[in-house]
Amino acid sequence: MGKSRTKTTEGAIGNLELGDGWLEDFMPYQLYRVTNRLNMRLLSRLRAIGISASQWRVLSVLRSFGTLTISRIVEHTLMEQPTVSRVIDQLEQEKLATRRTSTEDSRMIEVVLTPKGVDAFEAILPAAQRHQKVAMDGLTTKEIDTLRSLLRRIEHNINEFD
Repeated sequence: MGKSRTKTTEGAIGNLELGDGWLEDFMPYQLYRVTNRLNMRLLSRLRAIGISASQWRVLSVLRSFGTLTISRIVEHTLMEQPTVSRVIDQLEQEKLATRRTSTEDSRMIEVVLTPKGVDAFEAILPAAQRHQKVAMDGLTTKEIDTLRSLLRRIEHNINEFD
């Protein structure tokens, strides 16, 4: 009579020492693991040329979208504004990017890559593309297109929920 749990509660809890494996089917966990593994592989290449992961993210966004305001960089990198500002300071010190007053609105500051910034990006891009190719090995073009489409839909759903 000394037990406080019923048989139903014990069955629902299961064997705590063995776990129940629920993470294997939890999509955010799977996406995190894939992204983290890809990033870890790229980090060694970044370190070799003195670029941090945060700097790479900002360089990538600027190369992809061109001149952007800091708020747009924040939006695309999903990094906090103070972090983006600090990274831009670092990129400016390294002469990889520069800030300038917007030609459309003098109250806005824009960030643009310098030629040296483009060169730094281009030096890393082949390694990033190789990492992607390794990750996609064995997938057909159609499967890769489907994956991209599904990821866009997932991101859209998340944005709509927020």
